[in-house]
Amino acid sequence: MINKSVLKKTKSRLIKINIGVVFGFLILFSIFIYTYFSGVTYNSIDDKLKDELESITMQFSRHSIAYPVTKYPSNMIYIYKDDRIRYFTHQDGYFDDVAPKRYENKLNDIFTFSENGYTFRMLNVQIDDYQIQIVRNIDTEINSLRQLIFVFIIGILISTIITYYLAIYITKNALIPIENAWNNQAKFIQDASHELRTPISIVSSKLERMLKNPNNTISDEVETIADAMSEIRRSKKMINDLLSLTKEEAIIKLNISEVNIKSFIDDLCMDYYDIAKIQNKKFNIYFSLKNEIILTDKNKLKQLILIFIDNAFKYTKSEDYININVKQQDNLDIEIYIIDSGIGIKKEDLPYIFDRFFRSENVRDKDIDGSGIGLSIAKLLAINLGMKIDARCENGETKFKIIIPNKKVDKII
Repeated sequence: MINKSVLKKTKSRLIKINIGVVFGFLILFSIFIYTYFSGVTYNSIDDKLKDELESITMQFSRHSIAYPVTKYPSNMIYIYKDDRIRYFTHQDGYFDDVAPKRYENKLNDIFTFSENGYTFRMLNVQIDDYQIQIVRNIDTEINSLRQLIFVFIIGILISTIITYYLAIYITKNALIPIENAWNNQAKFIQDASHELRTPISIVSSKLERMLKNPNNTISDEVETIADAMSEIRRSKKMINDLLSLTKEEAIIKLNISEVNIKSFIDDLCMDYYDIAKIQNKKFNIYFSLKNEIILTDKNKLKQLILIFIDNAFKYTKSEDYININVKQQDNLDIEIYIIDSGIGIKKEDLPYIFDRFFRSENVRDKDIDGSGIGLSIAKLLAINLGMKIDARCENGETKFKIIIPNKKVDKII
C-alpha cells in the first residue's frame, strides 16, 4: 500500500504551495489596488491645487495684491514677495506661525510634507516676483489610504485562513485518485504474484519429482509432463493477458475505419458454429439494424467481443445456449448483447467482475481455468473505444451488453 509518510509530505507540500500561490496573488493584487487608488487620490488633490493656482493667476491679472486673490479659497494660500508674506488665508491653527515653512528650494513643484502632526500637500510656484504656496491638508485622504491597507491586511489574513482549509479539502480529494491508483497498482502486483506463484510451484514440484526418478522413461512421467505443460500454458496465457492489459492502459492512438457491423460479427463468429456443434451447445446470432456502418477500431472491437463470446462458451455446459443479439435503438446507438444460459453470476459479485483477477467462488469451485483478467481487458478496451459495457444476470441468463455510439469517433485516447 501507499507509504503514509510520503502521502502526508505530499499533502503538506501541496497545501503550502496552494497557500503560497494565493497569498502571493493577494499581496500583488493589494499592492496594485493600493498603488492605483493612491495615485488617483494624489492626482485628484494635485488637480485641485492646480485649479486654485489658475484662479489666483486670473485674479493677479485683474486686481492689486491688496484685493483677495480668491473669494472662496478651498485651500490655504500664502503669497510672498521678497522676504515678506503679502497675502495669506486662514489656516485653522495647523502651523505655529502664520504660514508654513517657505520651501524656497522646491519651487514649481508639488510635494507632501508634515508639520505639527499634520500632513499637507503643497503646490509651490514662482510667478514674477511672487512666490505662491497653495497648501491642502490631506490627513483625511491619508487616513482613507491607511484604512484601505488595514482592510487589505484583514482580507489577506481571512483569505489565507480560508485558503488553508480549502487547500486541505482540495488536496485531500485531489490525492484520492493517486492514492487509489497507487493502492490498485500494489494490489495488482500482489495479485499477479499470487496467481503466477501457483503454476510455478506446480511446475517446480513436478520437475523435482522427475529428478528424484532419473531412471523413469517419458512414458512413466507422461502424466507429470502433461500437468507441467498445462500449468505452463496457463502461465503463458496469464502473461499474455497482463501484457494486453498493460498495452490497453498505455494506448495513445486508435486506428479508426469504417466497419460493417453485420458482416464483421458474421465473420467473427463463423468458427464458433463448429465449436458449438462439437460442444453440443446452441449458438445463434440475431440482427435488427437500420445502419450497418460504424466508425471504430476494428481490431480492438474484435478483441472486445471475443472476450465475451469466449467467456460465454467457457461458462456454459452441454445443451446450454449462447445468443448474440445486435440491434439499433431509436437513439441510433448500436447495442450488442452476448447472452448465455450458463452458470450465471451472483448478484453480489456483479459490481466486481471487471476488477483485475476477480473470480467468484462459484467459478473457483467448478475448477474452470481462467485468470480473472479478461473482463478487466474488456473494460479498458471499451473505455478506449468510447463504448459502454454492462453486465446483468437474471432469469437464468447472463447478459453482457456493449453500446456502440453510432457517430464518428474522433477522440484520440
